[in-house]
Amino acid sequence: MPGIDGWTLREWRRGRGWDVPQLARQLRHVSKEPVAAHDGLVRMIRSWERGTHALSERYELLYRSLGLGRAGGPDSPAGTPAAALADAVTVSSAAPPLPRLRLGDDPDARPAERFLLARRALRDNDNLFGPRDVIPLAMRQLALLRELSRTSRGGDRRELLLPQVQFADLLGWLYQDCREFDTARHWLDRALEWAHMLDDQACVAFVLARKSQLACDTRDPDTAIAAADAAMRIAGERELVGAVAATYAAHGYALSGDAATAERLYDEARAMLGTTDATGTVPWVTFLDDAYIDVYRAGSLAALGQHAAAAAGFRAAISGLRPVFHRDRGVYLAREARARASAGEHDHAAELAMRALAIGMETRSARVFAELADVRDATAPASDSPAVSGFRAALTATAAS
Repeated sequence: MPGIDGWTLREWRRGRGWDVPQLARQLRHVSKEPVAAHDGLVRMIRSWERGTHALSERYELLYRSLGLGRAGGPDSPAGTPAAALADAVTVSSAAPPLPRLRLGDDPDARPAERFLLARRALRDNDNLFGPRDVIPLAMRQLALLRELSRTSRGGDRRELLLPQVQFADLLGWLYQDCREFDTARHWLDRALEWAHMLDDQACVAFVLARKSQLACDTRDPDTAIAAADAAMRIAGERELVGAVAATYAAHGYALSGDAATAERLYDEARAMLGTTDATGTVPWVTFLDDAYIDVYRAGSLAALGQHAAAAAGFRAAISGLRPVFHRDRGVYLAREARARASAGEHDHAAELAMRALAIGMETRSARVFAELADVRDATAPASDSPAVSGFRAALTATAAS
């Protein structure tokens, strides 16, 4: 039963009287197969308890072998049946198995629609509050969705594939914002696999575009360009997802130093945005607008060393940003601050960075703090300025808290 929340894991550990290193030693002791090294396992336990990573099935079984979920445990007052870890740990329980979810159990239910609504709600919560609290909820919803899919057949099972693609893409994005890039890549790979099963070319194109975006964030222009080109070939010019892919391709070319191709692709993205009918396109390309393209173009200008133009571009994009994109406003403010610092406007950069820091503290977005670390470096030549020193001290204090 994947999706155990971090609070449950932490309170169960504390109830046993163990600190995190002691629990790591217990998990290593009961496993007869290799597990993470002690220090790595300590970090994993802390990430599970914070909710930044979901407990994997294998480690859940190890937890259960130590008593998690037995009678009196914090996650199940009546006890939870434990399972067996193949060739490793076997735990028996007399408790009856949980009932399996089936579409036919509620003839009036519309599960695919409900999961799509849940995904939209979680996406909006991420935009407003950041990914840390959303990840456990998304993991739990996907686990329920997968269980329902396993007991469905034919058209019912196929109908559940679209929300599976959407949830995998959402998890890819949440981990991307946490700068957990390997985990983000894993979930985008799952999204691509399920999009192919769905046999929906628009979905396939969108996930490829998202893989391009992730490659841009990891400063891998070759992969960014290749994935975006594939997405554009599949989508064609009539699909709005083609404009998304062109935007990421443009930034990939800018990262590679090709300013002319980047500018041409931004023009193409704007043209597609203005002429494409979004009806029937990939159902989650609602974020794309002129401000979104503006902010990517500004980032490209910064990558090309045109810092004053980049700062102006970020300012224009932020002024047109929809209020729902609260966390992203923090990211873009930090990027504008870095551009202004690189252009010599250190005090202005510090003022913008303080605004971004407030949003970063509220949303706990690793993307915001990564950008602010770059602002700190860019403002180093003016570290004696009261505004700059105040920002740098606030960032240091936040990191230490």
